[in-house]
Amino acid sequence: MRYFNILIVFLILVGCHQPSEQVSSKEIEQIKSDIIKRSEKHAADLENMDYQSVMAFYAKDLIVFGDGYYWGDYLTMDGIWKNILGEGGWKKMVKWDLQNHKIHVHSANAASYLVEFDHAHLVENGDTVRSSGCFTYGMQKVDGEWKAVTAHVSHIAFRTDDEKWWSKYSPSKTTNIAE
Repeated sequence: MRYFNILIVFLILVGCHQPSEQVSSKEIEQIKSDIIKRSEKHAADLENMDYQSVMAFYAKDLIVFGDGYYWGDYLTMDGIWKNILGEGGWKKMVKWDLQNHKIHVHSANAASYLVEFDHAHLVENGDTVRSSGCFTYGMQKVDGEWKAVTAHVSHIAFRTDDEKWWSKYSPSKTTNIAE
């Protein structure tokens, strides 16, 4: 697992590497805002089951890992979303909520972006399936638009806040131990 985590970080950094350039704090805040807006639009596109708009979130040279495995590339993601959003896929997307957006801006054209999700969808028999997890994206500005060039997704069964054992260590609930 340790080597897998190192590989993911490496892919994100390689996918987002640009020559160093000075980015002002105002530009950094704008970039963060733009990426969050782009990601929230992607979530809305998923809820609307709009395949074309969903795919516009990804760069053509995308690399994807998920749930501990190398999944593939843009064509893999294309096939996944065609299957899920198309005929014979999910009956309806109920919600796709994003929270805890964390962005590190590397340059005016590259950033790493991590975000948690909770999602629910209806399947053919009418049952609602819920899951949660997180996405890690290497984001790059391509033709003036922020796109995912690397992606990692982890899925788990939906958890309530009480089931998130690690949350007692989160920054909002702890003080700086180094002090």
